[in-house]
Formats: sequence, C-alpha cells, structure tokens
Amino acid sequence: MAEIRFDDAAIRGIVTTAGDRKVMIEDEAEAFGYDERTLKRLKRSMGFASRHVVSDPSVCTSDLCAQSAHRLFKGLAIDPSSIDALLFVSQTPDYRAPSTAIILQDRLGLSTRTVAFDINLGCSGFINGLYTAYSFIHSGMERVLLCVGDIASRFAYPQDKNLTPLMGDAGSAVLIERTVNSPSAFVLHSDGSGYEHLIIPAGGCRQPVTPESLEPKTFEDGAIRRAVDMFMNGGEIFNFTIKVVPAMFEELFALSGREKETVDYFVLHQANRYILQNIAKRLGVGAERLPMDTMTEYGNQNSASIPGTVNARLSNVYSQKRVRSVFAGFGIGLSWGACMVETDTIFAPPIQLYQKGQA
Repeated sequence: MAEIRFDDAAIRGIVTTAGDRKVMIEDEAEAFGYDERTLKRLKRSMGFASRHVVSDPSVCTSDLCAQSAHRLFKGLAIDPSSIDALLFVSQTPDYRAPSTAIILQDRLGLSTRTVAFDINLGCSGFINGLYTAYSFIHSGMERVLLCVGDIASRFAYPQDKNLTPLMGDAGSAVLIERTVNSPSAFVLHSDGSGYEHLIIPAGGCRQPVTPESLEPKTFEDGAIRRAVDMFMNGGEIFNFTIKVVPAMFEELFALSGREKETVDYFVLHQANRYILQNIAKRLGVGAERLPMDTMTEYGNQNSASIPGTVNARLSNVYSQKRVRSVFAGFGIGLSWGACMVETDTIFAPPIQLYQKGQA
C-alpha cells in the first residue's frame, strides 16, 4: 500500500479544454434504442444530459492538452523552457510509439533537457500523475507540467448504449511547482484481478487486431460493439467503487491527520451521478462540497474529469482563495487513489472548448 506525504510541492494552475461539439442525449436516444421511459430514468439516475466530443476525427488528446498548456503558460506568465518534466497521462496517445509526451515537449517549446514520458492510466490517472509530479519536485525539480485526458468518445462503438452516452473528450494541463510548507498526502492502490471488468480486449499484443475484431456484434448486455472497443461490466465496477472508495478516504484522513470536516471540497472522478451520490452518502458529504454534475454537461472525461470539474464548477473558488481539497480517482485497472492537497489562489479559468489553431 502506497501512503506518501509531501510538503514541498503545490499546484499553481489548472486549465481544461473540452471537445467542441455538444451532443444531447435526446439526439442519440433512437440510435441506442431508448424509449421515453428509459431515457427519463437514465437522465434522472445516471445524470445523462449532454457530453462534449471533438468534431474533427483527426484531433487527438494531445491537441486538447496543448491548448490547455498554452493558456496555462500565458495565464501564469511562465516560460515553457523553465519546465523540468512533462508527464502525459492518457489511454489515447497520438501513436503506439513514440511517447506522446516527447512530441508535446517539442510542440510546447520545452527544453530538450526536459524529462518527458507517458503514463497509461484512465480514471485514476490524474491522482497517479499528480503523485509522480510531486515526487519529481521532492527529488529536486522546480516545475512539472502534468497533461491528462482522453478522447474517450473513441473508446466506445457508436451504438453501444451502455458506454457511448457516458463518454466525453477533454485534456487538462496542470502546473506543479516547488514551494514550502504545503502539506499533501497521497494513497494509491491497484488490483489487477479485476482487469477484465473494464477493458478494450483487442488491439494490443495479447490480442492483435484482426478482421473479426473489427466486426460489430450484439453482446449479452444488449450493447453493440467490436472487440477493439471498450467493454465495461457496470455492476462489477459499481461494486468495486462502493467497496474501495469510502475505505480509501479513511486511509487518507488518517495519513494526513485531517478530518473530513476540514476539507473544503471533495473533487472526484465524474463516473456518473449514481456512483457519486452513493459515495457522497457513505461519506456524509453534501453536493455543495462534492460536485457531481460535470459529467451531466461534459460527459465522463476520464483522467481529465477531476481537473475538468475544478475548471467547470469551481473556477471562482480556486482562483480566489486558499482551498483544501480531496481529489479521488477510481476505475480501470482496477486502480484507485486519492490525495489531500492545499492550493492558494491558483490560475483556474472556466473550462474552454477546443478551437483548431489554438493548440
């Protein structure tokens, strides 16, 4: 079990870029076979309403992250050459090889002395990426750029009624800097015994792409998808989340020496409203401290959903005062992690939509 504390690193800015095309769930109801009753139930219980995806099929996660990074540098008056490391956390890289982070290093004007590499994680990716950035600062670096996100809409087959209406596209850029007297605590977990519950079966070395893997099929869960698309066992993922997340918070409170009453905001991975409501109930925290509607407007933004919620729902708060936050991510792997951090009037503008030519 990884339990780590720091006091020499802090977040200076968070910027998120979402897909430029807004898709309403009503527009997709016929394709998914939803009748009026089912649609109303899913909107009420799961939080389905709209999602933002990229309109141009050539746009990648790195394009969204690059737009966010440029705005971050400008907003903080940061010289890109002062960045010591660039971490790119995503499951939708530009290429299988080389690392997208190294491409971004050149694209963003970072020095060739910059450490740059990818981290292949989804729902817990922001927490693991932030921990790695804090570790780099603790080791002696001054500035680390963390880019996180996914073109998550490409995980799912267009007619997969179980997964597609959840998926949104977003890319965030976060600047972490050396500081003093800034306490933080991280707890990180992984359990590969459940890897098959959230998986893209084909497309890797274990199961290469074949003509058969590109053929859509109707599966037992009623969804239409291909073997190269994401499969989610919703029941197993829900059970896993409700089992591990509340216990993870208790570990974090014990490690940090802080009680939940001292936390200003709990910003969690925006999986869906049903999961977040259940976690909030078990934690005993209301919606005023645990936002749960980012997914309703932008969709599940995967590793960008935590920074995306800061920009979409809490921009004014984080920009204007000192905030003690608990960030938590959970899902694919299976993996889960949380951290308690403090920020002080950081650069956190409202979420922006992707504009070609701005990246």
